[in-house]
Amino acid sequence: MCKEWKEFPMEFIYPRYDNNSIVNLSAAILKHFGAEIPSGVKGYSFTENGLSLEGIEKLAVFVVDAVGYFNLLKVLESNRFKYFTREDVRMLTSVFPSTTSSALTSIFTASVPGEHGILGYLQNIPEYGGLVNMIELTPYTQDRDNLTRLGFDPLKYNQRPTVFESLKEVGVRGYHLTSKSFVNTGLTRMHSRGGIARGVHGLGDMFEELDGILSSEEGSNLTIVYWGLIDTYGHRYGPNSLSYISETALLLSAIERFFQERVQQNTAFLITADHGQLETPWEHEIWWSKFDPVFEEMYSMPGGEQRMSYIYSLDRERTRMKMEEEFGDYVEIIEPSGINEIKLFGKPLTNTLRKRRGELITISKGDYSLCFKYTGQEHSLKGRHGGLTPEEMFVPLILLRKD
Repeated sequence: MCKEWKEFPMEFIYPRYDNNSIVNLSAAILKHFGAEIPSGVKGYSFTENGLSLEGIEKLAVFVVDAVGYFNLLKVLESNRFKYFTREDVRMLTSVFPSTTSSALTSIFTASVPGEHGILGYLQNIPEYGGLVNMIELTPYTQDRDNLTRLGFDPLKYNQRPTVFESLKEVGVRGYHLTSKSFVNTGLTRMHSRGGIARGVHGLGDMFEELDGILSSEEGSNLTIVYWGLIDTYGHRYGPNSLSYISETALLLSAIERFFQERVQQNTAFLITADHGQLETPWEHEIWWSKFDPVFEEMYSMPGGEQRMSYIYSLDRERTRMKMEEEFGDYVEIIEPSGINEIKLFGKPLTNTLRKRRGELITISKGDYSLCFKYTGQEHSLKGRHGGLTPEEMFVPLILLRKD
């Protein structure tokens, strides 16, 4: 094992791409419906983990943004649910980085980040002018989907087949329910390729749409429901806040009530998340900018986000030395290659992807955040994700079915 990995803090959790990550969950769903699994990806074993989809023809997967395993345990301390307890919650890992753009793309393609190439919130893509926001698919600070003006096609960018395309090959229809504000964006179109995307305003019409899908379709189908509001509450108020915990409890109760009242024997629900979220105090925010001496050899502002970052440097060793002196108490700094890339991204990166992840990677220790001032308008967040702590990396898996 490389020296860098031996020195990593023991509390860091690496993606378990071998059989126990959100990538493997998607592969297992494909296998359940008889669809082809991407080469090199192993499906999560439902039976070995005490779960069964036998006899299930219709499956709804709720991806609840930022409600990680330990976040959910906090909710369970003060809330009780009819169809599951703490003992019924299985544990998966997210991917690296533990962030929405990378994790959702892994779920929708059953592939690791090193395969689908979306390596974080911000990444340097030289062919499109530099730093790109991978949620909004736009050069940083510009309007959503502005990359299309530069010739970017979200339907062609990711060459991996989506789960919907793979299911379509075996006659299984796929649906994607998400916020009305997201449904026509580039990223959602990328994820929904081969399926049918529908936008909703809130819980009421989300269940109305889901009820229509489950009741009207005669054949097998998969519906992936993405719910992003709780992540917003976590960033603003923190994952231990009243708003975060009460909103999570409200959503889970609503899912249970719909399941009890409307779901038939041949239908099951899976509840999971793209990543978790960590409480990040403002006093542990380390702010820096392009005016600091440590930035001197960098040819781009950093990518990633505030819990992990990609450093783009013309002099890697000199930059690493400066960053270790300046930030070494707060972050681990590694030079990703070989086994490092496999552990983080699931496979060695191509030369193209190496350009996107830069020459160094920083990963925050504990609850520290390394915050770059891109525009000067950035502000403190009470909850963050992207790193490798258990709170960020472990996500729940809950099965609801009627026997």
